Amino acid sequence: MTPDDTPVPLRIARQAARTPDATAVSAPEGELTYRTFDRRARAVAGELRAAGAGPEDTVLVGTDRGADWAVAVLGAWYAGAAPLLVDPAAPEERLRTLLDAAGTRYAVVTGHAAAAALRRRSGGELFWAGTRGDAPDTAAEPAAVAPGSLAYVLFTSGSTGRPKPVAVGHAGLARQTAALAARYGLTAADRVLQFAAPAFDVSLEEALPTWCTGGTAVFVDDNLAPPAELEPFLARRHVTLVNLPTPYWAQWAKDLARRPRPLPPALRHVVIGSDAGRTADLDRWYAAGGPPVTSAYGLTESTITATCHETRPGPPTGSADSTCSADSTCSTGSTDEVIPLGLPLDGVRAYVLDGAMEPAADDEAGELYLAGPCLARGYHGRPALTAERFVADPFAAPGERMYRTGDRVRRASDGTLRFLGRTDDQVKIRGHRVELKEVETAVAAHPDVVDVVARAVPHRGEPRVVAYVAAAPGRALDGEALRRHVAARVPGHLVPARTCVLPALPRTPGGKLDVRALPDPFTAGPAPSPAP
Repeated sequence: MTPDDTPVPLRIARQAARTPDATAVSAPEGELTYRTFDRRARAVAGELRAAGAGPEDTVLVGTDRGADWAVAVLGAWYAGAAPLLVDPAAPEERLRTLLDAAGTRYAVVTGHAAAAALRRRSGGELFWAGTRGDAPDTAAEPAAVAPGSLAYVLFTSGSTGRPKPVAVGHAGLARQTAALAARYGLTAADRVLQFAAPAFDVSLEEALPTWCTGGTAVFVDDNLAPPAELEPFLARRHVTLVNLPTPYWAQWAKDLARRPRPLPPALRHVVIGSDAGRTADLDRWYAAGGPPVTSAYGLTESTITATCHETRPGPPTGSADSTCSADSTCSTGSTDEVIPLGLPLDGVRAYVLDGAMEPAADDEAGELYLAGPCLARGYHGRPALTAERFVADPFAAPGERMYRTGDRVRRASDGTLRFLGRTDDQVKIRGHRVELKEVETAVAAHPDVVDVVARAVPHRGEPRVVAYVAAAPGRALDGEALRRHVAARVPGHLVPARTCVLPALPRTPGGKLDVRALPDPFTAGPAPSPAP
């Protein structure tokens, strides 16, 4: 087994043995050394094993962002089981759906009160372990997980209306963690921001390469604070690397253009992802003296990041004397383009295929397929869906698979991939993949809705999900009341920004939806409501 193939929990355990007094976690509730981090995780593992948890079992991580989340994830791995990464504050109906889909019987929480609350919300009995314990010196060693065993399960939006549980294996996670630690040049001196929500797989990408190289994961107090308020936090905690949603970073770049100021002095690198970035924002960022930016692309099914595009400070995009203001695109002579997806990470194979599943020529459009050890095992307990999206790789050895991303791209002669759009109805909302069919399913669950279609409508430069609905005969529907009904059942990124109640949805004579006849929901009336 090469170092890159060593399972992540074993690498963290070895790091704890090498540098027990180094700081592994810096969180609002305090700090954990590697020794304390390791011992608490072993205590969690002991409780889970005593309850019967082991390989291929999923364990709900029922904690918020911070030290408890870190202990819960590592403790589940030390037990040989797989963390189930969900939002513990998700609506009850959603939480029960996810637990049932993952077949989860175990959880890690902070203690008795949290366990009781989780029991009420989940509607069932879960064997639980607490994060605040400390393992004895005689505690068992972490489980020797097999490379092919289940590492974690994380749900994405589903085109059938049901969330999809992606099952990631330890082999792919180990390779991805090692590749990114090398790509970003991480060392024990780094202090890496933990910004992503616990139910978002980027949270693992922030933490795991950091712990595998002996650095410190710095958990932010509030990831909803605007960038100007994040800066003092980064400066106080001496953060060296951040991984931010692209829209959040773009907001930061624009704010720096409006109000020039020094950036946190220790910050040496910025990673952006989850959405397409623009070169005009890169110009603003570098004009403000920002450090190098890496734009990352990937999917949950590719074990997070699959490709990277490295950018560096230089003349503004276009001409040497062109500039970009905060509230407009670049000045005359400069271009504002989508930042490329870049080149595959080591071990990732990226194919651009045409409709006949043949490689597209350079600079010709095609669908992007990903292959290699980066791929997830498939969808947990969903073999038919797995077979639909994870297909045979005709360009590799028998038995190898590739994943259909649904992204249209073109490859330049130097191998750089550029994003062109989607082949389906999937959209990105605040960094989350959203299948419009899942939104429609959530809205259609209202007893008074007889017909619904969800669309992504541009508004102020960003896509907003709009639900067009028709009520059952004799029923009156209120758009805002319908949004509140949906918000009680699904996470915020699946709640429509606006609902338009129509007498009937416009149809063609053949019965198909007449998209051109749908009204613009933003031409009149109040601004779209924020997500709950």
